[in-house]
Amino acid sequence: MDQFKNILVCLDLTDMDEVLVKYANYLAETFNPDKITFIHVMEYYDIPEELTATFPDLDKPLDEIVKEEIDEKIEDFFEQKHAVKFEVVLESGSTTEKIIQYCRKKKVDLTLLGKKIGYSGAGGVTRKIIGLVPSTVLLVSETSPHKTEKIMVRMDFTNTSAIALKTGQTLAKDIGAELICHHVYKLPLNYFPQNAPNKIKKLKKQLGEWVEKEYQKFLKKEKLKADVPITYSMDLHGEEAQILYSQAIRNNVDLILIGTRLKSQLANIILDSTSEKLTGTDKNIPVMVVKDRKQSIGFLKALFD
Repeated sequence: MDQFKNILVCLDLTDMDEVLVKYANYLAETFNPDKITFIHVMEYYDIPEELTATFPDLDKPLDEIVKEEIDEKIEDFFEQKHAVKFEVVLESGSTTEKIIQYCRKKKVDLTLLGKKIGYSGAGGVTRKIIGLVPSTVLLVSETSPHKTEKIMVRMDFTNTSAIALKTGQTLAKDIGAELICHHVYKLPLNYFPQNAPNKIKKLKKQLGEWVEKEYQKFLKKEKLKADVPITYSMDLHGEEAQILYSQAIRNNVDLILIGTRLKSQLANIILDSTSEKLTGTDKNIPVMVVKDRKQSIGFLKALFD
């Protein structure tokens, strides 16, 4: 797997770390990366002398204590530690800023983040990181399975979909997974012919023909192989993310790929709404937010440099 040679795993010293280390082990087995880095960004606190006297371990530097905790998790749950090069990196300061800087400096290909379904945590930092890091981002939950037998790509016939589909084709070929695409067609509810079964049936048939035609035009334009089947749904209520997720569940999908459009607002970078909702904590299927690194770096430079 040439795409994901340099993987970054973001830890926060919560129970989620065990999940992420185990998933990093699965990625090491599956993708055969050159290197996996486990990173934690910490804030320093002044520890009262009374606590230092009560807990002798606090005499150690805080970064040493933290590193020992991370090393212990790696020893227990990262079985590939002798088969792949890995490193533990500790930074201090703003979590978002430090992770973005590390990704840019070290040319990270894939950033692994946790989205907590049962564990505590609002996920605010995670949402910022997804939008700001130049690398592709993979989000997993506590219940995400360690298998990738079927992959689904969100298809909207844009350049971002082309990037996601190319990534999906490479992944599917390298790990032997099945690959499908799904398009969600937005149809305003007030135009939907309710209580007219014949018209609804005709509309669905016409929509299917249109989707297939647009898909073939898209594949030809992007010079992509026409060997990935596409299905479609109608969106009447502005619920594309939920429709995609429901489709993934019905089709036993193990990984959702989505190319995202970045937007700038008040000096922040935000994801398009569908990408943001798909990465929400109420959805346990792993989601890979695929990015074009060169475009992302250019966007960041234009915004911040």
